[in-house]
Amino acid sequence: MASTALDRLHPKVRGLVEERGWTLTPIQNESVADLVDGKHRLLLAPTGSGKTEAAVLPLASRALWEGWEGLSILYVTPLRALNRDIDRRLAAMLEPLGLSVGLRHGDTTQKERTRQSRNPPNLLVTTPETTQIMLLGSRLRRHLAGLKAIVLDEVHDLAASERGSQLLVGIERIEDYCSAPIQRIGLSATVGNPNEVAKWMSDSTEPVIGPAPRTTRLLVHREPASPEDEVLSVEWSKSPGSVAAFRRLATLLMDDPPSLVFVNSRSAAETAAQRLASLVPEIKVGVHHGSLAPETRRDMEDALRAGELHGLICTSSLELGIDIGSIRRVHQLQSPRAVDRMLQRVGRAEHHIGGTGRGEILVWEVDDIAEGAVIARRAMAGEIEGVEWRTDPGVVAANQLLQMSMERGVVPLEKATEIIGRCSIFHEWSLDSTLAVLRVLDDRWLVRLVDEPSESDVTTWSAKLWKELASRSQGDAPAERPRWELEQSEADKEKWRRQFLPALPDSLKGGWFSPAGRLGKTRTEHISMIPDETSYRVRDVVTRKVLGSVDEAFVLTLGYGGEDSRGRARRFVMAGRTWQIIDADPEQEELVVAPVKETGEAPVWIGELPPVPQEVAEEVGRLRRSAAIAIGALPPEDGYLPFDAYPLSDDARQSLVSSVAEHVDATGELPDDRSITIEDRNGTVVLNTCRGSKVNETLAHFIQAMGSMREGKMGRALVDPYRIAFQVPGMTPQNVMEWLNETPPKALVSILRMTIPHGRAVRWRVVQVARRMGVLRKGVDPRKVNLDGLMQRYRGTPVIEESFDKLFHERMDVDATVDLLRQVQQEEVRVVHTVPGPLGMTPKGERDLLLPSWSDRELRERLEMRLLNERAVLICLNCKSRRRRRVERFGARIEPCSSCNGTMQACAPERMEAMLAEWVDSSDPKIRGKMEKNAELVRTHGLEAVMCLMGRGIAEETATRVLRGHIAGERVRLLRAIHNAELNYARTRRYWS
Repeated sequence: MASTALDRLHPKVRGLVEERGWTLTPIQNESVADLVDGKHRLLLAPTGSGKTEAAVLPLASRALWEGWEGLSILYVTPLRALNRDIDRRLAAMLEPLGLSVGLRHGDTTQKERTRQSRNPPNLLVTTPETTQIMLLGSRLRRHLAGLKAIVLDEVHDLAASERGSQLLVGIERIEDYCSAPIQRIGLSATVGNPNEVAKWMSDSTEPVIGPAPRTTRLLVHREPASPEDEVLSVEWSKSPGSVAAFRRLATLLMDDPPSLVFVNSRSAAETAAQRLASLVPEIKVGVHHGSLAPETRRDMEDALRAGELHGLICTSSLELGIDIGSIRRVHQLQSPRAVDRMLQRVGRAEHHIGGTGRGEILVWEVDDIAEGAVIARRAMAGEIEGVEWRTDPGVVAANQLLQMSMERGVVPLEKATEIIGRCSIFHEWSLDSTLAVLRVLDDRWLVRLVDEPSESDVTTWSAKLWKELASRSQGDAPAERPRWELEQSEADKEKWRRQFLPALPDSLKGGWFSPAGRLGKTRTEHISMIPDETSYRVRDVVTRKVLGSVDEAFVLTLGYGGEDSRGRARRFVMAGRTWQIIDADPEQEELVVAPVKETGEAPVWIGELPPVPQEVAEEVGRLRRSAAIAIGALPPEDGYLPFDAYPLSDDARQSLVSSVAEHVDATGELPDDRSITIEDRNGTVVLNTCRGSKVNETLAHFIQAMGSMREGKMGRALVDPYRIAFQVPGMTPQNVMEWLNETPPKALVSILRMTIPHGRAVRWRVVQVARRMGVLRKGVDPRKVNLDGLMQRYRGTPVIEESFDKLFHERMDVDATVDLLRQVQQEEVRVVHTVPGPLGMTPKGERDLLLPSWSDRELRERLEMRLLNERAVLICLNCKSRRRRRVERFGARIEPCSSCNGTMQACAPERMEAMLAEWVDSSDPKIRGKMEKNAELVRTHGLEAVMCLMGRGIAEETATRVLRGHIAGERVRLLRAIHNAELNYARTRRYWS
């Protein structure tokens, strides 16, 4: 009789399974035999299929049969919250078998860490970063040398990031201490290229696919706007459609709790919570994203489990397999932009075998309707994008070389190259690659490289190595390496080198490297591969409101006062307005801006939205054609899915069909998977191309570079997955058609490499790489660095080559763009010049390209409203009695003190009341003089003086200058003077004591 999967488990493990009444799931049945036999495997199954148990039960069986002792299994997860969840589950499973479980990450107490280093658990749950740190401790290294298996949870998340690449090299470093290969087991719910991801883990890993009876049901819905939504949209400064979506979401959360609501950014999560609360005050929603403190996130998870919330609004922080209890439904606001992300999110609903992942994608713009429909159809059909990663990533190699130098002290060049080269993503890595990176690190005093021992300065060799060689060789070299500040004669250096060379171990004869002085001071900066990006708040100097945030990549292009590299005041677009930067303050992480009339450009948004894959965007093009065929606007064709194959609500369907029909009526053409259309919109050239974020980004760089050759100006480009809008002086649609039809596809890479160094995207990546390789210190304001000089100095080195490689991988797809140019020139893809149509521009594009101007009247009204709504306090200099009220309620003349009838009353904003009282009571003649000047201004100028003193940064001296010569009643002139004084304060406030 054939043995079952259950029979392959150790009797104790089998007993535990039977005692708890578990039935092995498909993925557990499929994988047990291979895992018990010690094979490397990637386990793939829908969420809720029991993948964790599928990995751990066979490992527990091996541990019991083979008598594993000490630390034997590492369980690595990408999120700390996932750590806590896994730790709870595994402890309950393994401790009855006599196997201990521990948890170690950044929040683990020092007491617990010490206990683990003395007596480690059999299975340790940890993160990629903590795995790196453990290799630096001698006691923990000894425990890691006994490791038998490693489980990588959420492999798709790790494989797509530099964290995963770093972890792969870390595993090779651990394995170098082990007597036998470490068994590798990967777990993932959503992978479109299972064989490639299995090979990412190791060359001998194979995928195991466990089908599970789980279905996904999604609907894309556009809620029609009501008259109430129209009214509220004015107050919110949002479209009526978005207000209607929030209204529907609030109803769904109240009717069917608890639910998860996924959004695409942290700011969107906070905004959504505010919108829901304003619509339905009694609704209870939480917010969960990576910027919140760990305790806050835990409190939110616990509240959801306890049924205290109607819903939790979250970003990717809750995509992964954290147990947050019974979730009935998942809602997605706007398109999730990729199929794997949608499946991860909807997988949180009915998170168990046989469950149905139910979700609704709430959208209000046409692009999101089409994109959401394609993603929903592909998700339900299991058509998932492949995971992509960079090969031979130089920043990861630099990080690991630094780690190895801290770990080993003296590292043979051949050993370091061998460890990195064994890693699946470093197949092209060579000794020359290692040396190129080490020369940059040596130049920055992070390591000391000795690549030619017979030619090197022996006094730069590692002190530890010197001591060992001095004890093993014959000669008069001192037992300790001479101090670096003491000069030694060349004759002595030569004599000592001849003494030491014969005693060098064979492993070091090909050269080595060791830690240098700066590495010891900055070692904590070289642990994590998570990008450390600073985001800057954007604050309106007129209203003092925070408008949003931009990332450091945008601020990087500014001078110290907010001007650009040519000294001009920098303007940009946010919230549909143009703003001039008054000050960029790295200490406060704040941009202070003022509204202006001129045009600007859109900033780089924090976190750059995840790219829409090419296959999704191309199917959006096919969906447009299917919609046109369905209504008879275009003739039927083979090879297109019927329009009703897409899960659209009636309202969403009608909205998409209307847009497609209007576009075909207006232009006679349809931008789809086989056609590119070009429009001229009052000097803005729009290229409609359904090719996804990365191809369109590459096309935009190429066309913008070609356009800049006409009048020498780069202009600007606004890129999304379905169109590119250019505002480049002198560029015409005919030019774009010529460049697409006549540029040799092979020339694309050369054109990009010649022109991209001047762009913001590559300069930001140069900063990132330079920090990783020690060229820039963390915390240094990159605006204080001559980036052009830095790029020139490191041209041809891994610093610049790696920056290009990161840009091409993260933001572009050069190969696919070369293919597109080839298709255009072989007439497989049509390029047509048309009149403008509704699909050629989005609401955001209209805001950012056809910019409304600030009028003087608007600016003054907003400033006046803010000043009049301030609360002021008056303190009588005679009797010290106080009066508080809104500025608007003061008369033109300020009434005398109600207690003593005194007319000398000092004024300040109510928030400064305690300080004002202290100044009024002060006996310091200087402060007393200021208070008398303050009170005299109020007595003489009344309400206008009070308004002036409410201005930010306006005290007695500035108020005196503003009011000197002022004609009473000329409100606009007063407001202009106050505005200018506030601008001046914003520019100079950092330099005030």
